[in-house]
Amino acid sequence: MSKFEIDPISLEIAWNGLKSIADECFITIMRSAFSSNVKERHDHSTAIADARGRLVVQAEMSLPVHLASMGGMMKELLAIYGEDIGPGDIFIANDPHVAGGTHLPDINMASPVFDGDRLVGFIANIIHHADVGGAAVGSMSGGLDEIYKEGLRIPIMRLYRRGKCDEDLLRLLLLNMRLPQERRGDLNAQIAACRLGESRLRDLLKVHGAERTSAIFDAVIERTQLRMRKAIASLPDGTYRFEDMMDDDGAGTTDIRIVLAITKSGEEITFDFTGTDPQVKGNFNLTWNATQSAICYSLKALLDAEIPTNQGIFDAIHIVAPPGSFVNCVAPAAVAMRANSCQR
Repeated sequence: MSKFEIDPISLEIAWNGLKSIADECFITIMRSAFSSNVKERHDHSTAIADARGRLVVQAEMSLPVHLASMGGMMKELLAIYGEDIGPGDIFIANDPHVAGGTHLPDINMASPVFDGDRLVGFIANIIHHADVGGAAVGSMSGGLDEIYKEGLRIPIMRLYRRGKCDEDLLRLLLLNMRLPQERRGDLNAQIAACRLGESRLRDLLKVHGAERTSAIFDAVIERTQLRMRKAIASLPDGTYRFEDMMDDDGAGTTDIRIVLAITKSGEEITFDFTGTDPQVKGNFNLTWNATQSAICYSLKALLDAEIPTNQGIFDAIHIVAPPGSFVNCVAPAAVAMRANSCQR
């Protein structure tokens, strides 16, 4: 069925069903995790992506800085594993430089959902783990000057293959983290949320079928993009410039310049960070995904706070961030304190 044959009322009902799945997964993690970092601070997010890895829906209480992380992981997952993805798989990653993450404490998981032999989408989630190893307790101390000191780097890896856990990989991960039993509890919460999300999405597939569900995904993303473009169009055309500074990076670099030019014409908007200072020794650097999250959240908050959080927002904007700069760092840049730079 063509996406154009889905009437607005049916789409709204299906959309709310998808949001309910993401929200239920979020609450499942909150209730079953071991650490207060999740149970009390709610430093976690859940989402649903389509078969192409595009973010379709994010839970209501998900964190803005996690917005692009899950999408970043999906892109790398599909590039690496391609057709070698099956029912019962769960993939895990956290690395900012090779796995789409923004800092190492945020461990991503994603599990595919199939309708027969057809891949329909993914259930994804993130937990900020209270420790992932490294030189400092908590993996977040200022002054750490390379990614290797910030904790265990996890590329995109398969934690579960066809429903069977890779116990060797799990032992390796836990051996390199402090409070391994707490880490295991939080990882188990993520696994449980993946399995719950798979079950709920399969229930939705029984109602709509794979073709219609995929069309719903397309329609949600397309309409989000159109809505964001309409909001952008309400702004006056022109080029707007501003500079700001981070005071220091905790490792000797001071007055770190962030330079931004926003060019808006009709429904098009470009955020150009050309002229921003190079990446620094300390761990305040931003990866591309962290910068993208900050921009998308800010634009949504300013223009249309009720707009769905998905790939449609990404598709409506353009970002220029020179590689190796403070807002698009490259390995082995340290990034643990990136939230401070996102807020600036």
